[in-house]
Amino acid sequence: MKITKFLLLNQMAGPLFRELAEDLADAMPEGCILKTGHPDTLRIGSKTDKLQIQSAPAYNRKSKATRIISWLYYAVISLWAMLRADKNTALLIVSNPPLLGPIAWLVNGIKKTPYVVLVYDMHPDTMVSFGVLSENSPVTRLWRKINRAVWNRAAAVYTIGPVMAEKLAAQFDPLLTPLGRVGVIPPWADTQRIKPIPKLDNSLAKELGQNGYTTVLYSGNMGISHDIDSMLEAAKLLATRQDIKFLFIGEGAKWQDACDFRDRYQLTNLDVLPFQPEEKLPYTMALGDIALVALDKGAEGLMVPSKMYYYLAAGSAVIGICHGRNDVSVTLENGDCGITVTPGQPDELARTICGLVDDPGRLDVLRKKARAVAIDFYSRVACTDLFIRSLPIDK
Repeated sequence: MKITKFLLLNQMAGPLFRELAEDLADAMPEGCILKTGHPDTLRIGSKTDKLQIQSAPAYNRKSKATRIISWLYYAVISLWAMLRADKNTALLIVSNPPLLGPIAWLVNGIKKTPYVVLVYDMHPDTMVSFGVLSENSPVTRLWRKINRAVWNRAAAVYTIGPVMAEKLAAQFDPLLTPLGRVGVIPPWADTQRIKPIPKLDNSLAKELGQNGYTTVLYSGNMGISHDIDSMLEAAKLLATRQDIKFLFIGEGAKWQDACDFRDRYQLTNLDVLPFQPEEKLPYTMALGDIALVALDKGAEGLMVPSKMYYYLAAGSAVIGICHGRNDVSVTLENGDCGITVTPGQPDELARTICGLVDDPGRLDVLRKKARAVAIDFYSRVACTDLFIRSLPIDK
């Protein structure tokens, strides 16, 4: 059966997934359809006529109840879209919301519709690692059984880092899929859009008071798996340094904690902002002379922060706050473009930041290597082309 179109299902299809959808649509004879509730993607739309973006229920983070309800609402809409898809359409689903996998498995059993899975989040592994579920609980065992069935029947299973791929491959039989392995498609940045901008040429630098300082940037989700506490303590330890400023931009469970910490200790070297409009992204990313990416202990091999690849594209020296072998440490080590420090050790983080600020030659070398690595291995063109060429679909 010849596949001429993909139906892409991602409730929160941000910039990376939208770019993947656009490039995949251009490669397919009849393009693609993306159903999402992501407000920026719905507002911005597609840059190619071959991608049709359709509005779907948004993910509501206000409470556990609203999250579940919004997941269920999106799942129902997705099921209807899958059932209506013609025989020449394949599905591309992501790991969240978790009901998408079982629904695709069910539709495949009814209509033989092929589906591809892109695993962004390793669940229930993350929940087990952080104590939300126990390894031997009935929920965990059932979840793993469902995952195994969904992945074994998929046309292909992909994830976003080699360490994640190793963990994923141990949970099902990749040889049962036409791809025959777990594919790795790392996150990327549009290196033509996200690039170094000197602060004197960056209007946001003056607006946010970053001119004349070495900026330590954290941009992204401030969730439970991110060691925001060490970053805050490091900012407190470096409060007397007149040449260093910390800039946090994002949202999540720890965002308010960061605001409260700044106010409690009256830290004039720390600014905490909500997420900025996507149009400002090239300018916010370029502010970071040094950029922070964090994984708490237990998250190794379970997630890959996509912000790291934006940092690299912007030419920031990256400090990875992580434990052991994981996709952050592997990326920084292979590219020789950053440093890793131990989670929960703000003294070590503060010393590392000072070491880079006080050695501008080394900082400059790391920044140039970061940009080069992004262009060679983590650009949009390199990564989406790798994904499209590897798809085991007759298109």
